[in-house]
Amino acid sequence: MKRIVLRSLFASALLYLLGLLLLPGLAVGADFDRTHGLFGQVLAAHVREGLVDYAGLKANRARLDSYTSALGTVPPGELAAWKREDRFAFWINAYNAFTLKVVVDHYPIEGSWFSLYPKSSIRQIAGVWDRITFTAAGKPVTLNQIEHEILRKQFADPRLHAAINCASISCPELRAEPYLGDRLDAQLEDGARRFAASASRNRVDASAKSIEASQIFDWFTPDFIAAYAPGGSFAGLSGKQAAAAAFLAKFSPAAIGQAIRAGGFSVRFLSYDWSLNEAPHDGGSASSR
Repeated sequence: MKRIVLRSLFASALLYLLGLLLLPGLAVGADFDRTHGLFGQVLAAHVREGLVDYAGLKANRARLDSYTSALGTVPPGELAAWKREDRFAFWINAYNAFTLKVVVDHYPIEGSWFSLYPKSSIRQIAGVWDRITFTAAGKPVTLNQIEHEILRKQFADPRLHAAINCASISCPELRAEPYLGDRLDAQLEDGARRFAASASRNRVDASAKSIEASQIFDWFTPDFIAAYAPGGSFAGLSGKQAAAAAFLAKFSPAAIGQAIRAGGFSVRFLSYDWSLNEAPHDGGSASSR
């Protein structure tokens, strides 16, 4: 009888200890703010017209660090149970937040003058996309894994290429607000239209029937073809030229889109500016809110 009682007490104690170990993790995941409020504060304070006040962010990085830490606490099983839009928004925000973090961790970036890239460029950070790891949903991930294995593979929406930001001038602008599940489609649509209309990233001359397009269409041709030119051609163009034309026809103003669809356009790709997307630091309230 005494042995039975001892066994029962031992089992109860073990269950209690397991509960103590498991519950905090569950509670943290359950408490994750799906409005991404902390990240919203970071973006509102340090992003101006798509440019980032990295000096101000480095001096006031507590909220960014808290947010990126929180991304790691969401249990994978719980994240998997979220609706698609919430998961999609989670990973877009994770990519953008981790990019800010890695730049701030190395800021000011002082790369080699012998590099092919600008001295203050994210490309001067060794292993920035494929070796430096972050923690999201309880597992270590690189920026490449988030972009290629999660965002592109799991969500297959090429508008994401206008949503994620690689801390460079030619990247689509970093939005000054987080992506949210219940607003995601509208935000992605707005981002795609802004990217299409950005003269520093894409230029359409309807009178000359010429398109100068971002290299993003060259790098990710299959994504854009699958979504916007499933037959592999568009308006008399094929391959990467068709990818660029189809996207720009869809997301440019109506008159430009109609002209592109009518055909006869030539397409070339602009050189990519890898300079850091840095806003001047004024030392004012924008960096300390």
